Amino acid sequence: MRKDDSLEFLRGIASIVVMFWHTLLGFAPSASGIFANGPANSLQTSFVFVALNGQSAVYLFFVLSSFVLLKRYFASRKIGDLLLAAAKRLPRLAGPVLVTVLLSCLIFRQELYFFRDTGVQTGSPWLANFAYAAKQLTPETANFSDAFAQGAWRTFIFGDSYYDTSLWTMWFEFWGSLMVFALAPAIFFVHDRIPSLSWCVLAIGVFLAWSVNFVLVAFPVGLSLHLLLASKFRPNAWTRLALVAVSLALLGYAGNAVGIYRPFAVLEGGGLPENARRAYTAILGSVMLIYAVVASQSPPSWLTGKAARFFGDLSFPLYLVHVPVICSLGSWVFLTSGSAAFGAAAAMLGSVLTALPLMAFNNWWIAALRVLFDRFRRIDTVAAAETAHISSQSAPATG
Repeated sequence: MRKDDSLEFLRGIASIVVMFWHTLLGFAPSASGIFANGPANSLQTSFVFVALNGQSAVYLFFVLSSFVLLKRYFASRKIGDLLLAAAKRLPRLAGPVLVTVLLSCLIFRQELYFFRDTGVQTGSPWLANFAYAAKQLTPETANFSDAFAQGAWRTFIFGDSYYDTSLWTMWFEFWGSLMVFALAPAIFFVHDRIPSLSWCVLAIGVFLAWSVNFVLVAFPVGLSLHLLLASKFRPNAWTRLALVAVSLALLGYAGNAVGIYRPFAVLEGGGLPENARRAYTAILGSVMLIYAVVASQSPPSWLTGKAARFFGDLSFPLYLVHVPVICSLGSWVFLTSGSAAFGAAAAMLGSVLTALPLMAFNNWWIAALRVLFDRFRRIDTVAAAETAHISSQSAPATG
């Protein structure tokens, strides 16, 4: 199924926001609001924080994944499409992840990481501890067999991510995807018969996700976009503009009622922890933003075309490589120049340049998997046609 250019654009922008956020944590930690100076004296007080709030951007990724993964099945209602999508999910993610993890292992082995000294000098415990890795590796403890196992399957099944801490999201991506694959048949079956009741089924799915981990809520909530689009209601241009404005305000919220976000203090009265407040607000903002974009019959030109597709193609590779680049090239430039600005610039430029060859590999990998799984889809189609033919031949004559 052809990709939606506008969604690819959103995915690309989200990956850039995550890169900005981690660069801020590494080279200007005082501006992030999560360290000693606190949120009241940081960029969190301003609407501009929406361009830096990588924590919210991750939830946008999750909601997008949930929506996009089921577009084919929602259109066809063929269970074979759903089973093939589920079977393809792990290898689809594992290809570029494995390449990145092996690259990080090589950087460790060659002693090309300089995050510890840089983190101490910039005052960033995030950077000094390799982006809060659960296990601190050294050139001696990093080994390729361990890295291979992590990149190929452990990061998805168990959540291991100490070669590249951005991979913490892969556990949620994998299990969240399986969750929506399991929920979709029930929700769409009910929707085709009693549309209003499908929202009750969706609510059950949200509760089940919340009972496992509140982060997983993003995935069943992403299914709501299919239900919204299936309705006859379509917002006009002014309504869509209002949805975008509100969604960006929600995505800029970092869980703290400071600056322009003081009205959000009402959320703190419910006893929800900061990370849960941030998550639910970002999930709501993500749904609103995606719906405003996909509900448009004629999106603006800058949301479509080659540039949008390029951003989409770059998004996953950039997400994967930027932390290793920050901790190696960016940190080395900082130590050499003594300038946080130079270190940050080198980290961002280096991340984009490093992502380009991985993007080429990722596109090839996706194409190879598509050819392989389309072969299974054709086999399934032929088998179904032959079964139907045999049934018609064996049916008793009537009339």
